[in-house]
Amino acid sequence: MTAQANLPVAEVTVSPQVAAAFPDVRVLCVEAEVGGGDVIAGEVQQRWAHEHGRWHGVAKAEIRADPAVDAYRRFSRKIGVDPDRQPPSIQALIERGLRSKPLGGWPKINPTVDAVNVTAVATMIALGVFDAERLSGPVRLALSEGGERLQPIGAQEEVALEADRLILADDARVLSLFAHRDGVHQAVRADTRRVLLLACVVDGISPDQAADALRQSADLLDLR
Repeated sequence: MTAQANLPVAEVTVSPQVAAAFPDVRVLCVEAEVGGGDVIAGEVQQRWAHEHGRWHGVAKAEIRADPAVDAYRRFSRKIGVDPDRQPPSIQALIERGLRSKPLGGWPKINPTVDAVNVTAVATMIALGVFDAERLSGPVRLALSEGGERLQPIGAQEEVALEADRLILADDARVLSLFAHRDGVHQAVRADTRRVLLLACVVDGISPDQAADALRQSADLLDLR
């Protein structure tokens, strides 16, 4: 274990509108340092191999019946997202990267993002990661007013958001459609050295579970 595992966990500010509409939703966060990419990548590969053994060949019905997956699927429906068409992140990682793929077929982006993804699967907690140095002020969970601009990762252009969408934002911009799609601005890059880790708490997922997942992710990222 490293000192990262003892980092204090904070809570993202939730707007009154979100608190009224979704009282069970919370977002925990912690800032963490990123260590050596090659060392992290080696450990991440071993952990993905372990998760592949856990989930390869498992029936989709069994994956979706997992209590954590079920909790996030229920949350998706609450915010108007069809979890069959747009599955929660941990479900997607398991079904698309582990269940039917050969060993080594798990998703690979960069060592930092890969470390967060494998920790999410290992703990069954939905995790996110932002480049902390690209944020402008504290992150908050809010409802969009309509018309805000976001360029999602993988998209070529910005899109205008509809009103009343759950978003994460800082003082400068919308960062993501919450629990759905992150923007390009704060995406983690190869040279990222400090990150903001986020964990999604919903009905059925406890804050203690989320905090433990954050600390595990921070500990993995601190390998050197």
